[in-house]
Amino acid sequence: SRELFCSMLLAASLTCMIAILDSSILPLASLLAAFVVPTLIAGDATCLASASDTSSCDDAKKILQRPAHKIPAATWHLQDSDSIAAMAASGPLTRDQLEAFYNDGFLVLEDFYSATTLKDVQEDVEGMIDSLAKDLFAAGKIANLHSGLDWTKRLNSLRQEYADVPVLLTKRGVLPVSLRRVFAEPRLLDVVSQLGVGPDVAINAAWNLRGKMQAHEETVVPWHQDNSYWEPRIWDENILSVWVAFVDTTRENGCMQFVRAGHRSGKVANHTIGSSTTTWYTELAEDTVARELFEKDQLHENTDIATVETRAGTVIIFPGTTPHRSLDSLSDNVRWSADWRLHRKRAARSGQGDLDWFYGLKDSLLLREDPNVDPNYHPDWSRWANIERTAAQDAKHGLDAAKAKMDLDPVIVGPWMDLWDLERDERGRHNPHVERYMQGPVENRDVEKYIAKGHW
Repeated sequence: SRELFCSMLLAASLTCMIAILDSSILPLASLLAAFVVPTLIAGDATCLASASDTSSCDDAKKILQRPAHKIPAATWHLQDSDSIAAMAASGPLTRDQLEAFYNDGFLVLEDFYSATTLKDVQEDVEGMIDSLAKDLFAAGKIANLHSGLDWTKRLNSLRQEYADVPVLLTKRGVLPVSLRRVFAEPRLLDVVSQLGVGPDVAINAAWNLRGKMQAHEETVVPWHQDNSYWEPRIWDENILSVWVAFVDTTRENGCMQFVRAGHRSGKVANHTIGSSTTTWYTELAEDTVARELFEKDQLHENTDIATVETRAGTVIIFPGTTPHRSLDSLSDNVRWSADWRLHRKRAARSGQGDLDWFYGLKDSLLLREDPNVDPNYHPDWSRWANIERTAAQDAKHGLDAAKAKMDLDPVIVGPWMDLWDLERDERGRHNPHVERYMQGPVENRDVEKYIAKGHW
């Protein structure tokens, strides 16, 4: 349309102006960029194609459309009864547990962590909340520290004064000592080794501490496969996600749901970002799950979807191909959990080094070495635990990560946004995370860097 042509011409003209503006008027350049990109995103007809795919988008809800992925489906999970019987003799899991994992795509290990371990985690998390509250108070963002409340209450209380508190806690990626012990629990490493990870085991850079609360979109994670966050080059690797409940989880406070057998095809279905939320999350429509992973019309709640309520200390293990989500919370209390990923040391399609399993931003940490290589190996947490992944993501996006932290910036952008179609929210709301991504360097959005290496 004439309006679309004019909008694109205006955007191109302003982009050229921004590129040549003298440094003395850079604030004006930033202002123009901040105005133009969100305006284009919010428009009814504008659609931007990726740099390596100049075709127009196929519907008006698209902001940025990606080419189809070509990485082959995973096959490591295809185990017959003889293989499972052999596995049962090689580790702590029983044959029934192994069959549950390979058939359903997830395994529940109840009461895996002790009350003492959970108490240590609670103390560390309460310290993190207290530190954040003091920073917010010093910055004039809140008028009250909301002291005297435990971890199931305080974050929610702080949110009444400053809505972005939960996201700011998420962005603070320094790993406390108690969580290091949880993540490296030897019994857990034995379990994942039995499930085919090893003999060396590493922890991925992508770990999360989650405080889910009522009526808070940023802590409600929609249907997705964890592989949707990883580089396509590792989609067919055995990467196991581990989720642990630090408090009892129920339907009321937002427990986990899984699509039974959603992993069996080994495929990564087509995700989007921004379709139904104003967050940075990848999301997967149920009809897409049914069509692409099961070759049927729809999922059936009673047979295809498992709702898993747990006691505190329970662990759920699942591969990156199993679709899952957390339910909305209806509780006044914060529901605490953590999740992390374990995998072998070297991927078949290498990145920037043996332990590069996250876009070259932060290496994984080797937790257990092959005993034939180094029987006395112990991980060094000192540096790794203090590298904030979200700060590395900000820096890659051309942002001043230190300034973002000082400014208490609640916006999250990440390299997984390179992989999927970006869409306008179905309710017409602005998405600051997608807008920030679209304001970043154009080369960051060019998927040719993956395609040229055969990593798409």
